Amino acid sequence: MGSGSESRISPTRFTPPDSRPPAARARLRRGALLTALALAASIAVAWFLLTARAVYIDVSPPQADVSIRGGLKLKLADYYLLREGEYLLRIEAEGYQPLSQELVIGEEQNQRYAFTLERLPGHLRVDTGPVSGARVFIEQKERAITPAVIRDLPAGEYLLRVTADRYFPYEERLLIEGLDREQTVHVSLVPAWADLTFASEPAGADVFVNDELLGQTPLTAPVLQGTHAVRVKRTGFKPWQDEIDVTANQPMRLDDIVLEPADAVVFLVSDPPRANITVNGDYRGQTPLELALNPDQDTIIRLFKQGFQAASRQMKVASGSEQRLHVNLVPELVTVEFNVTPPDAELYIDGNPAGPARQTLQLPSRPHRIEVRREGYVDYTTTVTPHAGMAQKLDLKLKSLEQARQEQIKPLITTSAGQKMKLLYPEGFTMGASRREPGRRANETIRQVVLERPFYLGLHEVTNEQYRQFDKEHSSGVAFGRSLDGARQPVVNITWEQAARYCNWLSQSESLAPFYVEKGDRIVGFNPLANGYRLPTEAEWEWAARIAADGSLLKFPWGQQLPPQKNAGNYADASVDGMLARVLAEYDDGHIVSANVGSFPAGNKGLFDMGGNVAEWTHDFYDTAIGANTRGSVDPLGPEDGEFHVIKGSSWAHGTITELRLSYRDYDVKAREDLGFRLARYLD
Repeated sequence: MGSGSESRISPTRFTPPDSRPPAARARLRRGALLTALALAASIAVAWFLLTARAVYIDVSPPQADVSIRGGLKLKLADYYLLREGEYLLRIEAEGYQPLSQELVIGEEQNQRYAFTLERLPGHLRVDTGPVSGARVFIEQKERAITPAVIRDLPAGEYLLRVTADRYFPYEERLLIEGLDREQTVHVSLVPAWADLTFASEPAGADVFVNDELLGQTPLTAPVLQGTHAVRVKRTGFKPWQDEIDVTANQPMRLDDIVLEPADAVVFLVSDPPRANITVNGDYRGQTPLELALNPDQDTIIRLFKQGFQAASRQMKVASGSEQRLHVNLVPELVTVEFNVTPPDAELYIDGNPAGPARQTLQLPSRPHRIEVRREGYVDYTTTVTPHAGMAQKLDLKLKSLEQARQEQIKPLITTSAGQKMKLLYPEGFTMGASRREPGRRANETIRQVVLERPFYLGLHEVTNEQYRQFDKEHSSGVAFGRSLDGARQPVVNITWEQAARYCNWLSQSESLAPFYVEKGDRIVGFNPLANGYRLPTEAEWEWAARIAADGSLLKFPWGQQLPPQKNAGNYADASVDGMLARVLAEYDDGHIVSANVGSFPAGNKGLFDMGGNVAEWTHDFYDTAIGANTRGSVDPLGPEDGEFHVIKGSSWAHGTITELRLSYRDYDVKAREDLGFRLARYLD
């Protein structure tokens, strides 16, 4: 201890010395280590068992080998213990495509997976025995020629078909098992032929089956099953032929064939041709003709043709010989007199010029096509058949073109919409009325008019039924509570332009040239040369209504005086007294408004309702002074332009002397309940 310093003494732990030997101490340490390791392993196993999932893997085929890679796994009986996570699964079996894929284990306690391996393709050996070169089809697709092995057929059922020339086809459904194995199918093809034996007298004849030469008799040859044409032929003999039915694998003998000596052949021609031929009285056809005749026999050949004298030839020909016979037929002439007017017409016989039509000719006694022609006349064609021993005379008179045209003109036609129209041949007449005539209006100026163009005029006014073929939605309406819309009532409540467009529609439906020129929904003009339907001109309407058969001028539709005769027409009568201002108080026609067309007897020229029923639109523009600003006095078509159109004829609403007269001229631009129209059309 140093001077002045204090020393401190610290106690230490006392460890008694290990009295065990060193080896014992080492064993003790190893045991403790093993115990610790066992304890750790037990803890790890317990942890794995608590956290692993039971995974069942079903495999087809069942003998496949299953391996799982990645992470901890334990195989117990028919399942695995795997923890959640991703593994690589591989399944293999002999004869199958191996499967390798990722296996994901989820959190479910029990999980099951199923896998089926795909079989490897199989191989098919087709054996057709002694028949080689057969064609092999799998499902209708050619795959090989025997002998053959068809490789890599996926496992499954197939239709096998094997064909070979001269054998029946073979078909079988077979199952390819796959697994990279080779299967063999043995096919026995059945022959499709039979052996046929041919023998003939004499021998050495050629044998043809379906025109194919097989050889010469005597002969045995295979022939396919079926029906065949057989011909056995030798020079100098008639061919032997037959049709036989061959059944496969059933031999047949044709050994009784006797050949007959060949006919003699005569090739017969005549001038002219197409003469009828008989051989010993039997009809054989027409020339030119090849005749087969019995050899070494007397044969009589006769030729007949209308218009020619019969001819005959006697022949005797050797077996197998060939001859040519030419016969000129002598015409059998008959006198035919042609008496034709005009005499300078030209005559054609069978298409050939024969000179002037008026002459006498000698013609063969057969049918002849006769034509007579002359400029300005219609050609005449007929057939004349002169008879032997009988002179003939043909009298005929050619028709001029104008005469033929007139004969073709129809006096009455029917339109495609059903209107009947009568052909009228107009002439000059005086329009208008004298200033002294009671009821005359100032616009009825007297005027001389010439009408030259024939025209058709409707017998009746156009009906609702006929108009609705053009405009299905049109309604003529009602008046005084009475319908104007009946199918046979005249169409009303239409404008002049609607009537004109109806005319054009009807023309187009019959392929006629439209009379009126349309632009959009407007009528902007007309074509006076067109042959289509139109409205009658004012002059045509008045001529048709007023000029009687004796040439006199009618004042009223029924004659010259008021009141109208009974049943004269449909006018404003006693039945509408109180409804209309002016009526025929002592006349009753039985109709308050318009009647069906044709309800009253026809009037002048067989036309109906030219007075009464409904008034009618005409073609012309209206002008105060008739004749002013018009398109001539021959077939006049009215003024060049204007706002209104002329209306002619009285209606069921008219009952005064002014309106009932046929010279009465009205005009308007609007539709009215008592205003309709009738059709006209120029003769082509």
